[in-house]
Amino acid sequence: MARPKGENTLRKHFKLTEETAKILAERSQAENMNESEYIRYLLLNQSEHPRSRGLELEIMRLRNEINKIGVNVNQIVKNNNSHIYSNSDKIELKSQMHKAVDLMEHMIEIIG
Repeated sequence: MARPKGENTLRKHFKLTEETAKILAERSQAENMNESEYIRYLLLNQSEHPRSRGLELEIMRLRNEINKIGVNVNQIVKNNNSHIYSNSDKIELKSQMHKAVDLMEHMIEIIG
């Protein structure tokens, strides 16, 4: 993403906490960019309507909940493959799958 030397003509100076500076350095390095390139990349690739922090937290919560449901489903499938699958497991599987679908629909509504 390197730009030709005369194209960037303005300089902006701003302050960061040590922790924020560390995060910037780590993330830019992970993307194989210098910090200026990484900041430009973030600015130019952000949507016009960035999501609020509250929405981001809600999405993370929903993602974690769906992950937990997936773990439960995997345990039920393991029991089935071990031939210790009971009727209560079948009922629990249906319940977990409905819960996952409901959460996914809720996430789509929030993002949407």
